[in-house]
Amino acid sequence: SKLDLRPSSKLDQVTRSFAAVLLDDGKEIDTRLLIKACRALLDLIRSTGAAPLRLAAKDFESNLRKVERLFEASPVECRTLASLLELERESDIHDGNVLQDPSAAIGLLWIRRSLAFQSHLYYESLVRSDHGKHPKEVAREAYDEHLSPYHGWMLRTVFPASFSQMPGQAVFLSKFGEVEIEDLDGEDEARVVKELRLFSETLEPLLEVWKKNFVKLDLEDTRRV
Repeated sequence: SKLDLRPSSKLDQVTRSFAAVLLDDGKEIDTRLLIKACRALLDLIRSTGAAPLRLAAKDFESNLRKVERLFEASPVECRTLASLLELERESDIHDGNVLQDPSAAIGLLWIRRSLAFQSHLYYESLVRSDHGKHPKEVAREAYDEHLSPYHGWMLRTVFPASFSQMPGQAVFLSKFGEVEIEDLDGEDEARVVKELRLFSETLEPLLEVWKKNFVKLDLEDTRRV
Protein backbone atom coordinates (compact mmCIF):
# COMPACT_ATOMS: atom_id res chain seq x y z
CA SER A 1 0.00 0.00 0.00
CA LYS A 2 1.33 3.43 -0.99
CA LEU A 3 1.79 6.03 1.74
CA ASP A 4 -0.44 8.88 0.54
CA LEU A 5 0.69 12.18 2.01
CA ARG A 6 -1.21 14.33 -0.49
CA PRO A 7 -3.83 16.80 0.75
CA SER A 8 -7.45 15.88 0.06
CA SER A 9 -8.31 15.87 -3.63
CA LYS A 10 -10.36 18.55 -5.40
CA LEU A 11 -13.13 15.96 -5.79
CA ASP A 12 -13.14 15.26 -2.05
CA GLN A 13 -13.23 19.01 -1.32
CA VAL A 14 -16.19 19.45 -3.72
CA THR A 15 -18.10 16.64 -2.01
CA ARG A 16 -17.42 18.15 1.43
CA SER A 17 -18.64 21.53 0.14
CA PHE A 18 -21.94 20.03 -1.05
CA ALA A 19 -22.30 18.01 2.18
CA ALA A 20 -22.30 21.29 4.15
CA VAL A 21 -25.14 22.82 2.13
CA LEU A 22 -28.16 21.13 3.78
CA LEU A 23 -29.38 22.79 7.01
CA ASP A 24 -32.06 22.07 9.61
CA ASP A 25 -31.79 18.26 9.46
CA GLY A 26 -31.71 18.30 5.68
CA LYS A 27 -34.83 20.42 5.15
CA GLU A 28 -33.23 23.70 4.04
CA ILE A 29 -30.47 24.64 1.59
CA ASP A 30 -27.93 27.32 2.56
CA THR A 31 -27.63 29.59 -0.50
CA ARG A 32 -24.14 30.93 0.25
CA LEU A 33 -22.73 27.44 0.79
CA LEU A 34 -24.51 26.15 -2.32
CA ILE A 35 -22.92 28.87 -4.45
CA LYS A 36 -19.52 28.07 -2.91
CA ALA A 37 -19.93 24.33 -3.66
CA CYS A 38 -21.04 25.03 -7.24
CA ARG A 39 -17.98 27.25 -7.79
CA ALA A 40 -15.72 24.45 -6.50
CA LEU A 41 -17.39 21.95 -8.85
CA LEU A 42 -16.99 24.35 -11.76
CA ASP A 43 -13.21 24.40 -11.20
CA LEU A 44 -13.18 20.59 -11.02
CA ILE A 45 -15.11 19.94 -14.23
CA ARG A 46 -12.95 22.45 -16.11
CA SER A 47 -9.85 20.61 -14.89
CA THR A 48 -10.97 17.41 -16.69
CA GLY A 49 -10.32 19.11 -20.04
CA ALA A 50 -13.21 17.17 -21.59
CA ALA A 51 -14.84 19.16 -24.42
CA PRO A 52 -18.44 18.17 -23.53
CA LEU A 53 -17.85 19.18 -19.92
CA ARG A 54 -16.35 22.50 -21.00
CA LEU A 55 -19.66 23.14 -22.78
CA ALA A 56 -21.55 22.14 -19.63
CA ALA A 57 -19.25 24.35 -17.50
CA LYS A 58 -19.99 27.40 -19.65
CA ASP A 59 -23.75 26.99 -19.12
CA PHE A 60 -23.23 26.13 -15.46
CA GLU A 61 -21.30 29.34 -14.79
CA SER A 62 -23.79 31.47 -16.70
CA ASN A 63 -26.61 30.07 -14.56
CA LEU A 64 -24.59 30.42 -11.37
CA ARG A 65 -24.06 34.13 -12.06
CA LYS A 66 -27.84 34.59 -12.23
CA VAL A 67 -28.10 33.20 -8.70
CA GLU A 68 -25.11 35.18 -7.38
CA ARG A 69 -26.58 38.48 -8.62
CA LEU A 70 -29.72 38.14 -6.51
CA PHE A 71 -27.89 36.68 -3.50
CA GLU A 72 -25.31 39.50 -3.47
CA ALA A 73 -28.09 42.12 -3.69
CA SER A 74 -30.13 40.58 -0.82
CA PRO A 75 -27.99 38.11 1.18
CA VAL A 76 -30.14 38.15 4.34
CA GLU A 77 -33.44 37.62 2.52
CA CYS A 78 -31.79 34.94 0.34
CA ARG A 79 -30.16 32.97 3.17
CA THR A 80 -31.90 29.76 2.13
CA LEU A 81 -32.81 28.56 -1.33
CA ALA A 82 -36.51 28.60 -0.36
CA SER A 83 -36.36 32.21 0.89
CA LEU A 84 -34.48 33.29 -2.26
CA LEU A 85 -37.13 31.70 -4.48
CA GLU A 86 -39.95 33.27 -2.44
CA LEU A 87 -38.35 36.72 -2.62
CA GLU A 88 -38.01 36.49 -6.39
CA ARG A 89 -41.51 35.08 -6.87
CA GLU A 90 -43.01 37.94 -4.83
CA SER A 91 -41.31 40.44 -7.15
CA ASP A 92 -43.71 39.21 -9.89
CA ILE A 93 -41.02 38.71 -12.52
CA HIS A 94 -42.26 35.17 -13.25
CA ASP A 95 -45.56 34.20 -14.89
CA GLY A 96 -46.47 31.30 -12.59
CA ASN A 97 -44.06 28.49 -13.43
CA VAL A 98 -42.99 30.21 -16.65
CA LEU A 99 -39.74 31.60 -15.33
CA GLN A 100 -38.12 34.85 -16.39
CA ASP A 101 -34.68 34.49 -17.95
CA PRO A 102 -32.38 35.82 -16.60
CA SER A 103 -33.46 35.14 -13.02
CA ALA A 104 -32.07 33.26 -10.03
CA ALA A 105 -34.86 30.68 -10.28
CA ILE A 106 -34.09 29.76 -13.90
CA GLY A 107 -30.38 29.60 -13.02
CA LEU A 108 -31.05 27.25 -10.10
CA LEU A 109 -33.37 25.10 -12.21
CA TRP A 110 -30.66 24.46 -14.83
CA ILE A 111 -27.88 24.04 -12.26
CA ARG A 112 -29.94 21.29 -10.61
CA ARG A 113 -30.45 19.53 -13.93
CA SER A 114 -26.74 19.83 -14.73
CA LEU A 115 -25.80 18.34 -11.35
CA ALA A 116 -28.17 15.41 -11.93
CA PHE A 117 -26.62 14.85 -15.37
CA GLN A 118 -23.06 14.96 -14.01
CA SER A 119 -23.80 12.70 -11.05
CA HIS A 120 -25.37 10.13 -13.41
CA LEU A 121 -22.42 10.37 -15.82
CA TYR A 122 -19.68 9.93 -13.21
CA TYR A 123 -21.49 7.24 -11.22
CA GLU A 124 -22.57 5.06 -14.12
CA SER A 125 -19.34 5.33 -16.13
CA LEU A 126 -16.79 5.20 -13.31
CA VAL A 127 -18.38 3.71 -10.17
CA ARG A 128 -20.65 1.17 -11.90
CA SER A 129 -18.18 0.45 -14.70
CA ASP A 130 -18.91 -3.30 -14.83
CA HIS A 131 -21.37 -2.82 -17.74
CA GLY A 132 -18.43 -2.05 -20.07
CA LYS A 133 -19.97 1.13 -21.49
CA HIS A 134 -17.74 3.99 -22.62
CA PRO A 135 -18.43 7.33 -20.83
CA LYS A 136 -19.76 8.76 -24.13
CA GLU A 137 -22.53 6.11 -24.13
CA VAL A 138 -23.33 6.85 -20.49
CA ALA A 139 -23.33 10.60 -21.26
CA ARG A 140 -26.02 10.00 -23.88
CA GLU A 141 -28.15 8.05 -21.38
CA ALA A 142 -27.66 10.74 -18.70
CA TYR A 143 -28.51 13.45 -21.24
CA ASP A 144 -31.69 11.67 -22.36
CA GLU A 145 -32.85 11.37 -18.76
CA HIS A 146 -31.91 14.72 -17.23
CA LEU A 147 -31.54 17.35 -19.98
CA SER A 148 -33.08 16.28 -23.28
CA PRO A 149 -36.73 16.60 -22.07
CA TYR A 150 -36.12 20.34 -21.59
CA HIS A 151 -34.00 21.05 -24.68
CA GLY A 152 -35.44 22.24 -27.97
CA TRP A 153 -34.32 20.97 -31.37
CA MET A 154 -31.13 23.06 -31.58
CA LEU A 155 -29.76 22.08 -28.15
CA ARG A 156 -30.76 18.43 -28.72
CA THR A 157 -28.51 18.58 -31.80
CA VAL A 158 -25.56 20.57 -30.41
CA PHE A 159 -25.20 19.09 -26.92
CA PRO A 160 -25.10 15.35 -27.75
CA ALA A 161 -22.78 16.00 -30.73
CA SER A 162 -20.06 16.89 -28.23
CA PHE A 163 -20.27 13.46 -26.57
CA SER A 164 -18.14 11.92 -29.33
CA GLN A 165 -15.22 13.80 -27.71
CA MET A 166 -15.92 12.36 -24.25
CA PRO A 167 -12.69 10.83 -22.86
CA GLY A 168 -12.44 7.24 -21.67
CA GLN A 169 -12.56 6.01 -18.08
CA ALA A 170 -8.77 6.15 -17.54
CA VAL A 171 -8.64 9.86 -18.43
CA PHE A 172 -11.45 10.69 -15.99
CA LEU A 173 -9.86 8.58 -13.26
CA SER A 174 -6.47 10.27 -13.71
CA LYS A 175 -7.99 13.78 -13.76
CA PHE A 176 -10.18 13.18 -10.70
CA GLY A 177 -7.35 11.30 -9.00
CA GLU A 178 -4.88 14.10 -9.82
CA VAL A 179 -2.27 11.65 -11.12
CA GLU A 180 -0.70 11.28 -14.53
CA ILE A 181 -2.47 8.67 -16.62
CA GLU A 182 0.69 6.54 -16.94
CA ASP A 183 1.01 6.52 -13.11
CA LEU A 184 -2.61 5.50 -12.52
CA ASP A 185 -2.84 2.22 -10.60
CA GLY A 186 -5.44 0.09 -8.82
CA GLU A 187 -5.18 2.02 -5.58
CA ASP A 188 -5.73 5.34 -7.34
CA GLU A 189 -8.75 3.92 -9.17
CA ALA A 190 -10.24 2.55 -5.95
CA ARG A 191 -9.77 5.92 -4.21
CA VAL A 192 -11.41 7.89 -7.04
CA VAL A 193 -14.32 5.43 -7.32
CA LYS A 194 -14.90 5.71 -3.56
CA GLU A 195 -14.86 9.52 -3.76
CA LEU A 196 -17.23 9.58 -6.76
CA ARG A 197 -19.66 7.25 -4.99
CA LEU A 198 -19.67 9.64 -2.03
CA PHE A 199 -20.14 12.61 -4.39
CA SER A 200 -23.27 11.03 -5.92
CA GLU A 201 -24.62 9.97 -2.51
CA THR A 202 -24.12 13.52 -1.22
CA LEU A 203 -25.94 15.11 -4.17
CA GLU A 204 -28.97 12.80 -4.07
CA PRO A 205 -30.74 14.22 -0.96
CA LEU A 206 -29.70 17.76 -1.89
CA LEU A 207 -31.27 17.54 -5.36
CA GLU A 208 -34.43 16.07 -3.82
CA VAL A 209 -34.89 19.00 -1.39
CA TRP A 210 -33.97 21.42 -4.19
CA LYS A 211 -36.73 20.07 -6.46
CA LYS A 212 -39.27 20.04 -3.60
CA ASN A 213 -38.64 23.76 -3.06
CA PHE A 214 -39.42 24.46 -6.72
CA VAL A 215 -42.54 22.27 -6.80
CA LYS A 216 -43.89 23.72 -3.54
CA LEU A 217 -43.61 27.28 -4.93
CA ASP A 218 -44.90 26.23 -8.38
CA LEU A 219 -41.64 27.26 -10.07
CA GLU A 220 -40.83 23.97 -11.82
CA ASP A 221 -40.63 25.24 -15.41
CA THR A 222 -40.72 22.25 -17.77
CA ARG A 223 -40.72 24.13 -21.08
CA ARG A 224 -38.22 23.22 -23.78
CA VAL A 225 -35.62 25.85 -24.63
